[in-house]
Amino acid sequence: MHQLTLFGTAGLASADGPVVGRASQGRRLALLAYLALAKGRPVGRDRIIALLWPESTMDRARAQLSDDLYIIRSALGDDVVRSVADELALAPQVMRSDVAEFERLFDEGSLDAAVALVTGPLLDGFHLRDGAEFERWLDGERARLGRAHAEALEALAVRSEASEQYVAAVGWWQGLAALDPYSGRVALRLMRALVCAGDRAGALRHARVHAALLQNEFGTGPDSEVERLSEQLRDASVQTPPTRPAP
Repeated sequence: MHQLTLFGTAGLASADGPVVGRASQGRRLALLAYLALAKGRPVGRDRIIALLWPESTMDRARAQLSDDLYIIRSALGDDVVRSVADELALAPQVMRSDVAEFERLFDEGSLDAAVALVTGPLLDGFHLRDGAEFERWLDGERARLGRAHAEALEALAVRSEASEQYVAAVGWWQGLAALDPYSGRVALRLMRALVCAGDRAGALRHARVHAALLQNEFGTGPDSEVERLSEQLRDASVQTPPTRPAP
């Protein structure tokens, strides 16, 4: 069984350790990533060619694809990429990927396990020379998985608040704030969770960081609700928000 890591820095490993060399580089890695995100569904060779070799003639692109498949199969085994007529598919029983596992866990509702797999954006720092079509596809997939990641974090935070596990809720909101540091709604929920966890100073600290980010990036201040809560927290005579944060 081989493992394809696509969150954060991409990598390829087998039972014997990391797979290095041409099979885990450039368009071979891009091809494996594309097939992994197809969730086992066969993909036509012409579609792959349009994504990875948009500027090449069809004959040359098909030859390059065949060469890359030979390199991948030589390194990982003949059965890692299945050929069905003119379509290709990654064999899930031979190649696992963290993205496929994330999506399975997310769909099953195992959100904490799904979130634990996300070590960074999809294929972080990965680029193909003359790969504009691939980059557009990658941007779309990064955005889609980023939304799922954010949805999972928020659901976990709300679930923790509902059971009054405020320290855990703080951790989930902090994860979401790292993804979307400019969101006033997320900043407010994190501040409220910090207060409920007994960290009034931490809530004020986050308000200052959030305000500085907005000022530096956009030249604006925080939302009125964030400012209002900050004023209440600075005034020791004012009662802090209720124990359970508002939804």
